[in-house]
Amino acid sequence: MIDPNRRDFDQTYITMELSRLDGVLVEKLNIYLLGGAVMAIEGLKPGTRDIDAIVERERDHGILVVSLEKCGYYLLQPQDLSRPCDELSATAMQNVEGFRWEIFIEYVAKKMALSKKIKLRASEIFSGGKLSVFRLSNEDMFLMKGMTERDRDLEDMALIARTDIDYELVLNECVEQSERDLRGNIWESSLYEKCEELQEKYGIDVPIRNKLKKIALDKLMKAKGKPESK
Repeated sequence: MIDPNRRDFDQTYITMELSRLDGVLVEKLNIYLLGGAVMAIEGLKPGTRDIDAIVERERDHGILVVSLEKCGYYLLQPQDLSRPCDELSATAMQNVEGFRWEIFIEYVAKKMALSKKIKLRASEIFSGGKLSVFRLSNEDMFLMKGMTERDRDLEDMALIARTDIDYELVLNECVEQSERDLRGNIWESSLYEKCEELQEKYGIDVPIRNKLKKIALDKLMKAKGKPESK
């Protein structure tokens, strides 16, 4: 079992690893980052244990995995991961220092898609000879963190919530992603529950909380064939 008490790595280390990756790439690669690595790079938190990266295609995934292996990373097996990480359907790679990459293809946690709107809102934070790294907007990171159940997700949401984010944008993206969810998950319900936890644990009142609750209730009522809530 991999040590669950891995240390945090700071902005300098993360940037160094991105540079090392760029140095071994043999063709151009775009990746999108979310979560702790972005927050560490932008100074929202002192460090992180891993990089959450999204690529758009299977081919990009293959290029990234092979290139990280050249940098000394190795693939982790399901038994090496905590259950929430295993359930995210990510490729996990780690180096001897305990720094980890979790790589998603198009979807994060089998739910949230890397949509055109999300890509348009992303901004470039690293540009090398072959590697271009984009960070998701705070709004999209807040939503993605609201859909997962890993350690520190709620803590990260609290840090993001203290920045100047557009909650109506979060709500709109949540509704759009929920409507495209073929498995019928009610995203608004999941995000509402996380917002309730933010209120209880951190005293953060997310202004779209009541809207999320109403939409979630209406969807539940509709599924049961009952009138929508007032």
